Amino acid sequence: MNNKFIPFISVLMTISMIVFVTLQLYWIKELYSALNQDFSNKVYSALESSALKAQEMEVEKYLNIDNKNFGKTVVDSSNLPTQTYIQQNSDSANRTTITFQKSIVESQNFPISSKGDSLQLTKLYTDEGILKIKKNNTAEPLTAQLSKDISNNTYALRQFVKLSASNLPIEKRVDIAALDSVLSKELKLNGLNTKFGFAVMDKTNRLTKVVNDIYIDQKDKSNYTYPLFTDSKERTLYTLALVFPRKDYSLAKNNLPMLLGTFMSLLTILGIYIISINYMMRQKKIADVKTDFINNMSHEFKTPLATISVATDSLANDKIATNPEKVKYYSGLIKQENLRMKKQVENVLNMSKLERNEVQLFLKETDVRALIKEISESFGLIVAQRNGTLTQEFNTSKYTFKIDEFHISNALVNLLDNANKYSPDAPQIKVKTRNEGNFYVVEISDKGMGMDMDNKTRIFEKFFREETGNIHNVKGQGLGLSYVKKIVELHKGQILVESQKGKGSTFTIKLPMVH
Repeated sequence: MNNKFIPFISVLMTISMIVFVTLQLYWIKELYSALNQDFSNKVYSALESSALKAQEMEVEKYLNIDNKNFGKTVVDSSNLPTQTYIQQNSDSANRTTITFQKSIVESQNFPISSKGDSLQLTKLYTDEGILKIKKNNTAEPLTAQLSKDISNNTYALRQFVKLSASNLPIEKRVDIAALDSVLSKELKLNGLNTKFGFAVMDKTNRLTKVVNDIYIDQKDKSNYTYPLFTDSKERTLYTLALVFPRKDYSLAKNNLPMLLGTFMSLLTILGIYIISINYMMRQKKIADVKTDFINNMSHEFKTPLATISVATDSLANDKIATNPEKVKYYSGLIKQENLRMKKQVENVLNMSKLERNEVQLFLKETDVRALIKEISESFGLIVAQRNGTLTQEFNTSKYTFKIDEFHISNALVNLLDNANKYSPDAPQIKVKTRNEGNFYVVEISDKGMGMDMDNKTRIFEKFFREETGNIHNVKGQGLGLSYVKKIVELHKGQILVESQKGKGSTFTIKLPMVH
């Protein structure tokens, strides 16, 4: 994949994702505003109904509970009943139509306190009808309906009541338990089934004695208010206030499927975006690593191929061909370089088999301490060529258990080879063993280049190699540690690494002692 294509696609995807997320967040904000407005509308509807019912309950209290003898008490008679009669005539060619309406208004004031508070009861009697009279002298039959219209003197009665109680304290006008019940019922009728606090405020916006504990605890939150009682001039005396401590939870709960669907959709798109970007970047990184691997393999094969080519040309020389010692030397050189290339190819093939889980372990009882000692002493000769040291410290009492001797040997050689290669000065390598529970622990430490934190978490990745400025100054294909990790895991063990840049590294292998 073109290296310039991935950043370009990533930028386009990022811009698209930002626009998408912004639109989604804006939609969620608008949805919340709409839900909040709907909640407010329902609350005000419940407040309006509750305030009206509270007024009706107060009137009912004075009319039918506290003062059952209103009709027998002395009332203010200054407002005598008044009668109004309205008549309208319309003529046609042979008929006169009379439309009439009669109304009687009777007002009564009932005192309810010694401070001038009163209840005004207004009765309205109404009667209306239509009469149709012929103009000629011919007598018109008196039908039953016409007789009823003429003689009917029935009045319809409507009663109106208005309470003037500016001087009464609010606790005498409103029962807190009854108000709580009315509010609960009205809120539920409007679809609001959530905890609420209520209070009655006076005209100076101060709390009265009609308040519940929830409102006192949540009084600093935004609340909803509606006029409860007014005076004779329609000025607000008391205000009913509501507060909802779990309003946001209630909004989310009542609209959970829609909100959950929106958030899940948003999270899914974000997840796909992150996975896609991560996948593309990993693919780019793998492509770069594979390119480095091919370059290193080419470099690894170039030297032995050149050596073999020179040795072959030398054998073709008549002077060398007739010299047995020279022939033996160059033949051995060709064989050595051939084995070197074969080993490189086997490393790649073994790693490929490990990736496909085609490697089978041949476990047998092995003296692991003797095996490590043999490998360490053999590798010590290579370290000595660089004036380095390889020390051994064996602290195990149990060291015979089942392993695959071939693969464990290769794994240990890989770790020792890394310790040697990544020690720029004379190598100082230490091999240490110990028993830890049912595990046989091998530590291989050096005082070489070490690694920073980023590389320490990636060294077991296939093809990964520590950057050292020149990609060829430390030879290898980046397969060694990946191979070691796979072999240890096949043995049901684990491998750990501790490293500090410039101070060296310690690799720890823990193998279960299976018999």
